[in-house]
Amino acid sequence: MEHIIETKNITKQYGTSTVVNNFNLHVPKGKIYGLLGRNGAGKTTAMKMILQLVKPTAGTIRLFGMDFRENEHSTYRKIGSIIETPGFYHNLTAYENLRIWGRLLTVLIQ
Repeated sequence: MEHIIETKNITKQYGTSTVVNNFNLHVPKGKIYGLLGRNGAGKTTAMKMILQLVKPTAGTIRLFGMDFRENEHSTYRKIGSIIETPGFYHNLTAYENLRIWGRLLTVLIQ
């Protein structure tokens, strides 16, 4: 089975405090997953490690069947994420918000 996201024992420590401990996640291609847990459980930190916004202290991460450090540019172009509070205009429809963000990204990429 092909996994889009695979983590094996990813851990994050800040000094002597362990905020994520041996987190394992296997998301098969075509499936949708959500992370649920109380505040401070490490959901955001786990996602930030998967997205390479925070470096794991230990463990391995594979995205699209490859080590997450292999071909970072093409790997991370396939991923969209919202961490914490989504930023969108409440007075616009979802479609209108996506069009605005699409135009902004087009300008930024050029």
